[in-house]
Amino acid sequence: MNNNYDFFKFSQTRTNWNWQEILYGMENKIIARSEVINYATHVLDEGILGFDWVLKVAIADEYEDILPYIHELIYLEDSEDNSTIQDKWRYAILKELYANKSNYEDFNKKVEEIYADFDYPEDMAGFIGYMPSVDGKSMEEAWQEYLTSSEGKFKNE
Repeated sequence: MNNNYDFFKFSQTRTNWNWQEILYGMENKIIARSEVINYATHVLDEGILGFDWVLKVAIADEYEDILPYIHELIYLEDSEDNSTIQDKWRYAILKELYANKSNYEDFNKKVEEIYADFDYPEDMAGFIGYMPSVDGKSMEEAWQEYLTSSEGKFKNE
């Protein structure tokens, strides 16, 4: 995957990321190590589960390996399927992209890059310019259907 996503732009779609999702984002180059440290600093609160581990991530120096701390935090969470995590990342990125599409010089090209980055998911085919329409829907209708469906799945996340 490309690492040209701005985590703090699309993290507003979901403010409550779990550490499995953060690790997936790091491993798949969706977010950089520095963004993980910034996120830990942002969510650090005395009442947070795994406070000591989050603190270690938040204060890590530039050469310190933060993966052991993240793995400790993951042990405290309920396990989540990788395909669900991937779908959450994709939704967050696409929602931000769509909401700010006028800010992108070549919006459709960016969507096609995301389509490729996430291994050509079927539910995006309707709003990819070079793909045939799905069920006779326009690209805009396909976008709205995807966003509504995904929001329904991930609303309480």
